[in-house]
Amino acid sequence: MARFKKIPQVHEGKVVYYDGIIDGIVLLAIKEIPYIELDTKETSSLSRNNAIKVKRAQDGIHIDVTVKIHYSQNVSDMAFKIQESIRHNVEAMTERHVASVNVHISGVSFDDKTDEFKAQTNETTENANTTENK
Repeated sequence: MARFKKIPQVHEGKVVYYDGIIDGIVLLAIKEIPYIELDTKETSSLSRNNAIKVKRAQDGIHIDVTVKIHYSQNVSDMAFKIQESIRHNVEAMTERHVASVNVHISGVSFDDKTDEFKAQTNETTENANTTENK
């Protein structure tokens, strides 16, 4: 029988998270949600910074995100999903408290990407079903 010894955690150093790291985490959180895209006019990193704003304060991290939502989706439900996804990912990856996540809906996207998203969703569902049946 194995014996495990609990080792106390000693924090002797300082961990610093730059805003660019948190921007990247927020970007990943947004990409996980279908039917959402950042409101960027161009594909440069400068315009991405306009869509994601991170501020640090005494009470935690404040995040502002500007996105477009596909016309087929409920705006309030999607905004809530965005907030929860960003809060969960940032707190899990950085162990820092997120004080607020403000989602700004700048517009509605009328691109016909719904077929692509439905196809992706169906593929993942089918793959999950086939692995469960094995």
